[in-house]
Amino acid sequence: MQTSRSYKPEAARTREAGRNDAGPAMWSLVYHSRASKPMSETDLDHLQREAAARNRAEGLTGLMIYDEGRFFQWLEGPEASLEKVWSSIQRDPRHGAIDVLGRSPAPVRCFGDWDMRLSTRSLAATKSHSGFIELPPGLIETLNRRPHAAAELLASMAIRSPVVIAREPLSAADAARRISGRPKQDVLKNVVESVLVPQLAALHAGDARLPSVDPRIAELARLLIATDPQSSLSRMAEMQALSRSIGTLCSDLYEPLARSLGDLWLDDDCTELEMTVALCRVQSAMRQVTAGTPRPATANLPAVLVTPQPGEQHRLGASLDAEVLWQAGWNTQYEAPPTDEALEQLVADTWFDALDLSLSSSLRREQWLPRMAQTIQHVRDASRNPQLVVVVGGRMFHDQEQAGTDIGADAGNPSAPLLAAKIMAKLKR
Repeated sequence: MQTSRSYKPEAARTREAGRNDAGPAMWSLVYHSRASKPMSETDLDHLQREAAARNRAEGLTGLMIYDEGRFFQWLEGPEASLEKVWSSIQRDPRHGAIDVLGRSPAPVRCFGDWDMRLSTRSLAATKSHSGFIELPPGLIETLNRRPHAAAELLASMAIRSPVVIAREPLSAADAARRISGRPKQDVLKNVVESVLVPQLAALHAGDARLPSVDPRIAELARLLIATDPQSSLSRMAEMQALSRSIGTLCSDLYEPLARSLGDLWLDDDCTELEMTVALCRVQSAMRQVTAGTPRPATANLPAVLVTPQPGEQHRLGASLDAEVLWQAGWNTQYEAPPTDEALEQLVADTWFDALDLSLSSSLRREQWLPRMAQTIQHVRDASRNPQLVVVVGGRMFHDQEQAGTDIGADAGNPSAPLLAAKIMAKLKR
């Protein structure tokens, strides 16, 4: 029997806010399901055409991905139409085990030109007509492996909505007026090419190149603590050449390398000074790679303060977070306040949408958690923005992501490339 998590519109206050708008309230829905039987190319062709015609009639747009019996679908459009089509989707015998991965108001369409595009690994199908698009295998594999993490990226990175980043509450009508004056690229007309592929590929495109425990990382860590750094710098350059993406380099090289250096210290194979010097070498190598990288021309993205926990001497993690956000065009400010009081003054003097607060990317720092919890509370009390989103990162939250909410943050962040998605998801509350 088919099971699903129910899709239900938000409370009446959301409906009330939309009654004064020029048009019906827009919503988006992302779900995952399993096909009842394997789909042939003919089946997929029929499904795409049928879905496109239905969506066109109801004013919906979206994207569907099918791979080895799994579906992922993004739907967006007027709330009433979405409810109607969603009811039909749930009854469709061609799939089951439906799991809603995200639903939220959508003040702007991401797939405005697409009644329904479908992607599959079958090249023959993708070339059959314009309703099919080709996505890289790495993206599909990521969706299959980590559906809920991928859905967070779909839902959080696909829409750059002014409602999310507004300094004051906005109605959907206000949002529409703001959007109408923004460049087309800001609305992300071609969201797959512009956002989904780069973001998801940056996260896990390196999975096939570098295994999760890569002996080259351990070897490089040992070279970094050696007296002569030349061998380590040459090896670092070789590994950096595997990718031009800062996201991939963070997840596949810099972050696991920092953890390996921390493990060497924990095993008494190096001194803390040697580890600190090695981390500085990693940070310097990262700066050389990113120097001169053109920044995308974006506007109205959230203002984020990136800072290590006051007193934290290992700042590689904060530097990586700041670089990833900066290269994505975010309004990013990196600081290293020496005390909680200095940090409180920063958030009191300047409006920030979010604070990225990090511990060491090498060491777990469990003993720092009570202190970090106190810092978060004091920052919230002092913040000029009463709705400040706080995301915490570092090795502690890579190993135990839930620890972030345990100490009063809005989210724990396990890796720099996920930071933007974490912030956007919480700003949408």
